[in-house]
Amino acid sequence: MGFPSPAQDYIQPRLSLNSVFIPNLATTFRVDIPDGFLLVDSAAKVKPGNRIAYQWNGYSGLGKMYRNSLVTEESEVIEGEPLNDVIVLGKVTCEVRLVYEEK
Repeated sequence: MGFPSPAQDYIQPRLSLNSVFIPNLATTFRVDIPDGFLLVDSAAKVKPGNRIAYQWNGYSGLGKMYRNSLVTEESEVIEGEPLNDVIVLGKVTCEVRLVYEEK
């Protein structure tokens, strides 16, 4: 009969990327971008300064939400009456950039 391995004290559970990047699995969806993808949580509370996914005038896009305006990735500012037509799809919670191209 031997003694227990001291290494047993350092064993950690398997890493689950879902638990790290997707805390709300049921409300999170993926948005593809040219060099990777974003994870967007439709249930996360959006605060001024957050990056969001939105729909406006039949167009889907990404932008930064402020108290009285939305700045799109193309630097267009949506404010005032047109801002009422913006549908916030969710808050961007994670951005994954690919560092290599598949052949």
